[in-house]
Amino acid sequence: MSRIVIRGLGVATLLVGILMGTYGTQTFATAVGLAGTGGTLTVTDCRIDVSYSDRARDRDRKADERRETRRCWGQFKATDGSDIDPQHELASDEARPGDRIEVRDNGTIYMEANAGSVAGGAAIVLIALGMFLLGGLVAATGLYPSPVKPAQLQRFNAAVRALPCGRTAAWTWLGAWAAGLLGFGLAELF
Repeated sequence: MSRIVIRGLGVATLLVGILMGTYGTQTFATAVGLAGTGGTLTVTDCRIDVSYSDRARDRDRKADERRETRRCWGQFKATDGSDIDPQHELASDEARPGDRIEVRDNGTIYMEANAGSVAGGAAIVLIALGMFLLGGLVAATGLYPSPVKPAQLQRFNAAVRALPCGRTAAWTWLGAWAAGLLGFGLAELF
């Protein structure tokens, strides 16, 4: 692959990181209460949607390829009285009809105000930062890291170390991804 193509892929990765970071920042700000409209969603109905991975065949579906998503609907009422939505959806594992759940509406989604939402929003921002840095390093060096090709990985590492602040960017990239994965794990735990 030519260095021009590799640099182009690096720029594309950098741009995806920016877009993902924009979404993640909005999600994180909503989760911590800095954005959106706070209010209460009164649950009226719930159902479980079942889906299977693309690898599962209709005749040969395995339980580990099954994914269940619990969706609930209800009426949202803003705390300040500025907004009422008579029928809006919320993905929730614990909600039951009749429950009143504190949520925040950012115009796109309703989010429960809990630690899992905060961890998930932070994880999106951190993974986006990692993508941004990786894309920048690939675009700057014209090389990409390949764990299955040790020589390619060594050339990439040497080129990154030669950049001003290259080591800092590489460690930040790896740290952001590690922290992002931890954040996604915490979001599932909470």
